[in-house]
Parts: sequence; structure tokens; C-alpha cells
Amino acid sequence: GLPEMQSASDQDHHPTQTIPLGKATLLAGLVAAVLAVVVIAGTARNPSQTLHMAAIGHTVDAFSTKIGVDYNGGDLMRVRRVKSARACADICCNTDQKFLLAVKPTAYTWLDDNYNWGDGAPDWCYCKNALVTQPKDLAHAVSG
Repeated sequence: GLPEMQSASDQDHHPTQTIPLGKATLLAGLVAAVLAVVVIAGTARNPSQTLHMAAIGHTVDAFSTKIGVDYNGGDLMRVRRVKSARACADICCNTDQKFLLAVKPTAYTWLDDNYNWGDGAPDWCYCKNALVTQPKDLAHAVSG
């Protein structure tokens, strides 16, 4: 006759092995510690980078801001008529390394409305390579 059909419950049953709660907690702690080290190492390697955090479909930008400081040198590009340090940071941190731009900007300096000295003018934004800048005190400048 016909072969007899087997149900799933008739097949050999292999019991699942449970992990004790202490070991599971230890494993979860190790995974969290490794993740924390990776995040800390990433921000320590380049702290001037913009931090992006997802918040229900939104991007939150966290820029460093140093009032009264110019990141001297490392200029990659200059944008005129930028009305705030925040706008300057947005421009520089969202600029890609493309076309004639040899390096992606990793820092910025913005000169406020009251700046009137040297090679800059009010409301100018300088996108910079942080690796080759030297911070110096400069009234009416904001850098990050």
C-alpha cells in the first residue's frame, strides 16, 4: 500500500538548549561594552565631525561651537553671506568631497556681522580641513 504519513510531532525531537540567565546577561554586557568602545573610538578619532542621530525620521546635527576662536589655516572653500555660525556648520559639514574639492571639510570658521579685519569680511564662512588648522583667539569668529 501507500506509505504512512508522519506528522511533525512524530519526527525526532531535538531539545533546545537554554542559556543560563547569568551567561546571557554577561554576553549582553560584553556586546554593549564593545559597541560603546567603537562609538567612543569613532568620536575620539574625529571629534569635529557632525554627529547624526536618527529620531523618528529626523536628522539631528550636533556641531561643536567655539566662540571667539578662529581655526587658522586648512581652508578648503569660502562661502559669502552666511548669516549664522549654525548655517556655516550646516554648509561645511554637509559638503561632499567632489569635483575640485580635494578633501571633505571637517571644520568651519564663521565671521560674524562685526568682523572687519584682515582677509575676511562679515558673514563669511570658511570650510576647513581640521587636521591642518591651528586654533587662535579671534573676536567675532566662531569655529567648530
